[in-house]
Amino acid sequence: MIATDARSWWASATASERRALWAAAGLATTAALATPALLALSGYLLARAAGRPEILVLSVAIVGVRFFGVLRAAAGYGERLVVHDLALRRLGRERVAVFAALVPRPHASTEALETIVADVDQVAELPVRVFVPALATALAAVACVFAAALIRPAAGVVLAAVLLAQAALFAARGGARRAGEQTRARTALTRELVVSLDAAAELAAWGAAAVQAERTDAAGRRADRLAAAAGRASASAGAITTLAGGTAALATLALTAGRVAPVLVAACVLLALGAAEIVGRLADVLDARHEIAAAAERLDGIADHGATAPGRAPRDAAVTLRGVTLQREGTAILDGLDFEIAAGERVAIEGPSGIGKSTLADLLAGFTTPGAGHAEVGGVALTDIDGEALRRLVRWIPQDPHLFATSVAANVRIAAPDADDAAIEAALRAVGAGPWLDAMPDGLATLLGEHGARCSGGERQRIGLARAYLCGGELVILDEPASHLPRDEALAALRAVLDVDPGRGALLIAHRREELALADRAVAL
Repeated sequence: MIATDARSWWASATASERRALWAAAGLATTAALATPALLALSGYLLARAAGRPEILVLSVAIVGVRFFGVLRAAAGYGERLVVHDLALRRLGRERVAVFAALVPRPHASTEALETIVADVDQVAELPVRVFVPALATALAAVACVFAAALIRPAAGVVLAAVLLAQAALFAARGGARRAGEQTRARTALTRELVVSLDAAAELAAWGAAAVQAERTDAAGRRADRLAAAAGRASASAGAITTLAGGTAALATLALTAGRVAPVLVAACVLLALGAAEIVGRLADVLDARHEIAAAAERLDGIADHGATAPGRAPRDAAVTLRGVTLQREGTAILDGLDFEIAAGERVAIEGPSGIGKSTLADLLAGFTTPGAGHAEVGGVALTDIDGEALRRLVRWIPQDPHLFATSVAANVRIAAPDADDAAIEAALRAVGAGPWLDAMPDGLATLLGEHGARCSGGERQRIGLARAYLCGGELVILDEPASHLPRDEALAALRAVLDVDPGRGALLIAHRREELALADRAVAL
């Protein structure tokens, strides 16, 4: 659960985080109060100096001005130090929570990729941009009103009314709607930019680059319009602060002139100006609150979707499906499927493209759950199963394995973190990648580039097969993992993967007859 407000943040905070929050709030309040105190004391000093008293009479006020000037800088620095340390420590926890929520649903996480990093960063800034400044603003404003009331009660009442009206005008600017629109516009622009960069070659080859450029430009113009609107709203906040400060100063002057000592008149007028400046920070606080609330809502959707009760561990990798139906976007991919795999059995699946073979693989790997029917692995229903325990037993090798922008060895080692370089090289040679590995300039240390840019389709699949060779488990799902390889080489690689552990079961999805023959039996969907 991502903390979105004061109550949820406080409930999930540790004792040290709570202490840090109070310390930051105290320092921020001190820094905020130093500004009106400096102004009021400066006004007092100027008015008092106009009477040409002895310098010793002014010495206390002079020292006070210097003190509040230094105090404002020191307290502000201390508050930033404490609150940012708090936010950064909190950021680590929030990132872990979101990542843990994404792990059980890898196929469902792509809709959040455009904004998820920024969203987590924004939520972690809740104490920095909302809690601490809001608390400091409220306490400092109350202190200013109290100080004005000590000089003249009516001045305190009027100052309180002006500051409340200023805060109300800030709240009426529609920040929540604007924050949501800006986020959607930035997401759309990011999506178009990613498409333009990732598919640049295909767009150019098919003559679609101009169309994509227009789409990107339109998304950019919309984001610019909303950014300009946000700038105008920010400017209006400045105007409101100036108006509130002037109104408070004039009202205070009218209520105190001739009724209190002249030196207190100057102090009270400048105190009113400083109080309006303090409350002016509330505009940024409200805008930040709306932005963070929108980000937290998106992250909560991810966390809530991914959150499940602790599941049960399957006893083995035996599979039983009874009347399983699964739909995607309103279309039935699997409909009333009955299917079994005994522990240690090798079963091949054949059928035309689009019939649901890969969907069946996703189901057994725990990436999705059936809409109807009963599906279980190792005697435990997939709806009740522990995802991590399932994936320790059931391993999945897709047709187009993802390659990371790191070395050959690291890309294979993801399937077996404890494997040494010798085991990784043996796995690659077993699936026929020996000649390719020998041609690599740095061998296992060769960097493959972003998304494996230095690999062909066949080389990419050999790395996936090497993962399957090393991954262990009791059931390995091979979803057309050798479709880009020549027939003889594909058959040899698959045989190496299956024979490395004769007791391991397999679900082999393939089109070639000779590959299907590697299984104990074949099932046609």
